Amino acid sequence: MERDFLGFINDNHLFEASDRILLAVSGGLDSIVMAELFHHIGQPFAIAHVNFGLRGTESDADAFFVQNKAEQYGVPFHLIRFDTATIATERKMSIQMAARELRYDWFYQLLRQHDYPYVATAHHQNDVLETLLLNLTRGSGIAGLHGIRVKQNQLVRPLLFATRDQLAAYAETHKITYREDSSNAEDKYARNRIRHHVVPVLTTLNSSLWQTLPRTVERFRAAEALLKAELERSWQELTEPVGEQLLLPMDRLLASSELPFRLAEWLKPFGFTEAQTAQMLSTFGQPAGQVFASATYRITHERNGLLLEPLRPKSDYEIRLAEWSDSLISIVDKFFISVEIAEKPEDFKLNINSNVACLDADKLTFPITIRPWRQGDRFRPLGLKGHKLVSDLLNDYKLNRSEREQSAVLLSGDAIAWVIGRRIDHRFRITAQTKRICQLTLRNELP
Repeated sequence: MERDFLGFINDNHLFEASDRILLAVSGGLDSIVMAELFHHIGQPFAIAHVNFGLRGTESDADAFFVQNKAEQYGVPFHLIRFDTATIATERKMSIQMAARELRYDWFYQLLRQHDYPYVATAHHQNDVLETLLLNLTRGSGIAGLHGIRVKQNQLVRPLLFATRDQLAAYAETHKITYREDSSNAEDKYARNRIRHHVVPVLTTLNSSLWQTLPRTVERFRAAEALLKAELERSWQELTEPVGEQLLLPMDRLLASSELPFRLAEWLKPFGFTEAQTAQMLSTFGQPAGQVFASATYRITHERNGLLLEPLRPKSDYEIRLAEWSDSLISIVDKFFISVEIAEKPEDFKLNINSNVACLDADKLTFPITIRPWRQGDRFRPLGLKGHKLVSDLLNDYKLNRSEREQSAVLLSGDAIAWVIGRRIDHRFRITAQTKRICQLTLRNELP
């Protein structure tokens, strides 16, 4: 066992011989055998024990037992106690999930405080199989079938070469004492039911299960790596950057094989669920406009595809000017407007760039207000006799949702003089009678 243990550590480059490793020790068979193996091969280590306070005096006895072990080994000992049940209720999560979160948060805190390079847990081959089966029953993708990783950042699992029976045999041979967790005998948790009822059946079906399992898991890992590479390649080939946004063109989406799977995997890193991606697919062929949001991103079904963008706080500002200034007007750091007031020369030519508004300065009245457009806003577009909703004008420009939301208006008093960057109001146009010109220039960045 000690030879296989050391070989597994070296083969997987888990840590250096001089590293002091923090061991997560509960007091049960697995973690106590792990500590014994570290002790016998002469690897420096420290012990961390979490008392979750879930089994009363039994939990306290576990902590006392582990502390005595650390004293026998002559290694540093770290102990913490949590009121796990109360914390789980406060965080609205299961006790198991709360315990896991509390445990690992504390371990990583110890790594930082004491400069330990790694924390080791006592997961073994049975844990790999149980995790694989649990994930399979929960509808996991291929990522849930590769079992438990040997090394993950600062977390190492040096017992993954062994089965529970092998650890028990080692403990019996060396007369190693350990604590029995009474909850392990119960069928309360799904993992225990798999351990007690499913795994024994599988071992009768395949007497070489523990020899074939590592090869099966390795194939799953290899398949996952190939799948990730293909998804990354096809994502780069599919998407088109549009400023801070990404467009997933409809024609390329529809040409993608296994689209439901690809779309779910592509969008998972952005926080979208498989149910949401299924809803997105159901909108194909329907009028555009549907919006889907995760905690941090939004996807809008546009005419030409799906538009992915980070969620931004809703624009809500109102800038009021009592007079014109020589300095740039900053609109919440989103864009800038420069102002020039000039006498109208005889040879004046209108600038037809939509980012420039040339208005009759004497028809403008203060205060001048700049704000986001609102539903119901109306103005009289240049050259038209009647009024038009700003929302209809933005529709005419076929703007996507993000561009619509960022659109703004400039008001003279209560009247819209300019839908900024789009169209001026006919009432503020320059005519033969105009004496002074107010030229407003939209800038997306500082000059």
